[in-house]
Amino acid sequence: MDQDRNKAWGFALFGDDVRVELGGKTSLMGIYQSDMLFPGSMKFPFLLPKFIIQVMYYEMVSAIDGDLVFRVTQGSKHDTIAEMPILRKDLRVAATAIGNEEASEDFERIIHIRMPLVLSPFQITEVGRLRVRAHYSDGAVLKLGSIAIRQLPDDEFRVVTGLPVIPQP
Repeated sequence: MDQDRNKAWGFALFGDDVRVELGGKTSLMGIYQSDMLFPGSMKFPFLLPKFIIQVMYYEMVSAIDGDLVFRVTQGSKHDTIAEMPILRKDLRVAATAIGNEEASEDFERIIHIRMPLVLSPFQITEVGRLRVRAHYSDGAVLKLGSIAIRQLPDDEFRVVTGLPVIPQP
């Protein structure tokens, strides 16, 4: 697959929790913006009790061949912390189910994957970036998002976040 955003595209949201609600709804809690901020006095590695990544992936039906893997990497060495393989045969089954609506003018011919990844606990090993990518069987990579993991001096952390710095044992 080439980097043609008309064939496949998506994004990832990063947060503290995901909850499945009645009526097929999903609630995402504590969504981070561009950075995850931590006080400078925190020593690496440390654990977050829970961390979620909500992957939203879209693909045109029959536009791409081969399997794909959603991969999450962390830090300067791009250490893999999670992989979620998606088999093309499973996507074809989904596309066939969607295809029953082809007679409708409203049929969009788009496969949509909503995949919550829950990491509990989640170990943060260093400052840097947490990245989410779709890796295709032909070697192509689609960037789905990233978030910076940053430390601020304790005084600046208190001012920016409005949170106290809790001493580590």
